[in-house]
Amino acid sequence: MKSIFKIILLTGTLVFGASGTQAGNIDGKWFLHEFGELRAYHGDFLNVCSGTGFRSCRTVQYGFKTDNNDTFFGSSRLSIARTLGGGSSGVSGPPQYTIEFFVRNLPDDLKGPITLSIDGEIFQLEDKDWQMGSPEGNNVSETISLINPTHIDELIAAMRKGNSIRFLYEGWKETRFQLRGISNALDAIEKQIKLPSS
Repeated sequence: MKSIFKIILLTGTLVFGASGTQAGNIDGKWFLHEFGELRAYHGDFLNVCSGTGFRSCRTVQYGFKTDNNDTFFGSSRLSIARTLGGGSSGVSGPPQYTIEFFVRNLPDDLKGPITLSIDGEIFQLEDKDWQMGSPEGNNVSETISLINPTHIDELIAAMRKGNSIRFLYEGWKETRFQLRGISNALDAIEKQIKLPSS
């Protein structure tokens, strides 16, 4: 328990309660959520860190449509998780990520082409670049994950400079995500997972 509070004090201001009651602006401030996760908002993104020392981190953006009742999970989700790989500390070398898209009613037998557009810059995905389900290969419905590390690195670099990303599939059906705050979100995750162990 002592180490949990030490991490919280090192990373930001603790916000008490599930409602997020706090004084001042919460953007960029870590808080301990009732689910036992360390969280922080960065623009349109929510950072979520869990596991030992809060070292398992991802940043997430949820899309909500006013005409559906999915008020908890939303109608879409963009999730970027930092993978721990390389070195004894698990954080040496350049950052590595997984990218996952959830889109309500995405077919389980989705066929390409899949196109991503970041402010008009086109990234055409071939079948070898993505898979249905989670990045770990789990059978998660209405979800695709990118699995080509080169494409992922290119996308992360473009997203850091971009304003929005369009996910186009099945005859140009589209889901769009804003990218406000993504650089701060990813930078905060890097600082969090590289904190010295207590």
